[in-house]
Amino acid sequence: PGHPLVPEITTAGKKEAVEQYQLAASLKSERERKSAGEKKVTRCNTGAFIIHPKTGKPLPICIADYVLAGYGTGTVMAVPAGDERD
Repeated sequence: PGHPLVPEITTAGKKEAVEQYQLAASLKSERERKSAGEKKVTRCNTGAFIIHPKTGKPLPICIADYVLAGYGTGTVMAVPAGDERD
């Protein structure tokens, strides 16, 4: 939610929902946000898409409160597998 590109990629139709989600995430401590295994992970669709590098299919770009902008690149490509958070 804190990535600097979020406002640029968010579509007009998703702007209000994304801003509300960003506010809710900002009210949580970093510890709360990192403890994804202890809570239900949430996300918010930005309305933007990227192209999957292997399949060429469009993938929605979502923001999630457990992804911290200051950790690594601040982005995650979530591929469902063994981690229930993805």
